[in-house]
Amino acid sequence: MSPFTYVKNHPHLSGLFLWQFFFTFALALFPTYLPLYAVELGAPRELVGPLVAVSWLVFAFVQPFGGRLSDRLPRRVGLITLGQAGMAVMAAVLGASGWLPHEYALGALVGAWVLLAVPDGLHRSSASALVVEQVPSPTERGRFMGALGSSAALAGVLAPITYGLVAQRAGIGFTFLLSSAAFVLALGCVSRVRESSDVSPVAVPVTALNPNTEPG
Repeated sequence: MSPFTYVKNHPHLSGLFLWQFFFTFALALFPTYLPLYAVELGAPRELVGPLVAVSWLVFAFVQPFGGRLSDRLPRRVGLITLGQAGMAVMAAVLGASGWLPHEYALGALVGAWVLLAVPDGLHRSSASALVVEQVPSPTERGRFMGALGSSAALAGVLAPITYGLVAQRAGIGFTFLLSSAAFVLALGCVSRVRESSDVSPVAVPVTALNPNTEPG
């Protein structure tokens, strides 16, 4: 079942599906363009790998705290929107790094990249739990996750084409500004999601949160 058909049948889930699309679109930038941008700003090629790994390390340490915080808050959406806002700000700083004086540009990129993992890690557990809680019924788990995954796949198709065009015409820095805008759109969409007060925990994989598309 396509995401369009699923949302047509369950219109109250439109915010969640749009969030999935824009969040995946925003994240799709980082695996390809962060290394290119770092080299463009002066990073030695042999240090690009460790640079990427540092953000993942921060992400790994922050996530457990985000999970505990998620269970203590009355609404998961609040923490998710704050996390998305933080990621939007850091993506914008990454984009602006290219306009800084050369001696500061790479340092600003590294700092923003590492800090991006903090709001990401803090809100990610809440996002996973929210997706699970939105499954309409136990008999629809597969269809729900399939449709949600299809929404992410559509973003995965459009994102590299869009970022490639922007990078070619305006430079790599502008692609990070576009990613920041996508995080803002994701924030607006997830804020529309209604949380259920009577939810049974369901252990299902969350395709939206595939670590292969996560910058850190």
